[in-house]
Amino acid sequence: MRNKPDSAEFASAGTRHTVTRAQVEAAASRLPPAHSATFSQNRVWYALVGTGLHYVTDLMAEATGTKPSDVETARLALDALGFPIVCWAWGDLLTTGHPGHRIRR
Repeated sequence: MRNKPDSAEFASAGTRHTVTRAQVEAAASRLPPAHSATFSQNRVWYALVGTGLHYVTDLMAEATGTKPSDVETARLALDALGFPIVCWAWGDLLTTGHPGHRIRR
């Protein structure tokens, strides 16, 4: 894994919180992986922790007891800790992208 810090900050309802790699790894061990029966096509961003894919906001909420303000906040904090981030895309998402994730000009 790349040389990454042991902790990262994220926001929830305007308050800054800290999450550690150890918290994320422990949370992943408690959550069923998203590629099991809990998979949902309504969720786009996942983090790979060990051999399991986990929805980024569920993982952060389990790790810290606080749900991040949004998906972007969760995925950026997990990326800062060095966890690979995966986007699930199919159909129109491959050609036009997710409407909530496009850059607005």
